Amino acid sequence: MVDPSFNTNDDQIDAAVPPGRSSSTVFDGITGGWPSGAALALWVFVGLIAYLFIGNIASTFLLALNDVGLQDILSGQQDIFAENGNAFLGGNAIGLALGLGSVALLASWLDSSRPLRYLRLKSCNTADVALSLAGLICLLPLVLGLGILNEKIPLPDVLLQLEEQQMELIKWFTGEGGNFALNMVFVVATPALFEEMFFRGYVQRRAERGLGVVGGIVLTGVIFGVFHLRLTQMLPLILLGCYLAYVTWRTGSIWIAVLLHFFNNGLALSLSKWGPKSVADPEVVPWLLIMGGTLLFVACILIIHRRHEKEHR
Repeated sequence: MVDPSFNTNDDQIDAAVPPGRSSSTVFDGITGGWPSGAALALWVFVGLIAYLFIGNIASTFLLALNDVGLQDILSGQQDIFAENGNAFLGGNAIGLALGLGSVALLASWLDSSRPLRYLRLKSCNTADVALSLAGLICLLPLVLGLGILNEKIPLPDVLLQLEEQQMELIKWFTGEGGNFALNMVFVVATPALFEEMFFRGYVQRRAERGLGVVGGIVLTGVIFGVFHLRLTQMLPLILLGCYLAYVTWRTGSIWIAVLLHFFNNGLALSLSKWGPKSVADPEVVPWLLIMGGTLLFVACILIIHRRHEKEHR
């Protein structure tokens, strides 16, 4: 059940504070009340730097355990990525947890007297989960089509090289070199939890304060898409990010977005490993599936919207 005292449309989460507590946050006291956009930009920057720094340090340590030297890492050879996939994936997972996750908690604590509610870490009900999952499944054909179109956009050679390195790692963990159980932890579960805490938790809440609900949803989706640095898949990632942001705002719970993120990553991993190539890596835009799926997706959105309409008045 949705907590009636929790207004999911209230971007001023500290408007009603306990007796004896000041309405100003710790962050306001430190900065003197920065504009919402400046605060958001600061914490996004801090989160990304923390993620990259911790992730690289962790990957370097794990690679050293495999007798891979720093010189070999800096050379950027393709076989380094292919032969030591677990080290890179493990380092990335540590970066997500200790980088994005800890920054989301710290920023929310500084930004609100009730950080867990600020992050929308509240329970969700089965009906909302089922409807949101149905919406995601109906949206997947459009995501697939956008991905095919996105791949046709020409990119500079330096960005294509980055994409090739990412694809080399993807081929490794979906092929014989990857351990499916470890990949479920590193590639599916860890990003689902800690990326959602950071993007749909802190970033979205802060963006809603400055840009309103729609602006917050769109900006969160864009930042989420850019964060992954998959330039050939940026458009579908932005679309998925916007949908997860909408569901989080409308239901008032981040846990639904975590579950959807887990499902999407798990499905992609499973199809890449065991699915037919025509499904895992399609070359033709499935227009009929896109049209049918989009209509059903809109229906799911309308149902979710109406279920929580009273909470957002």
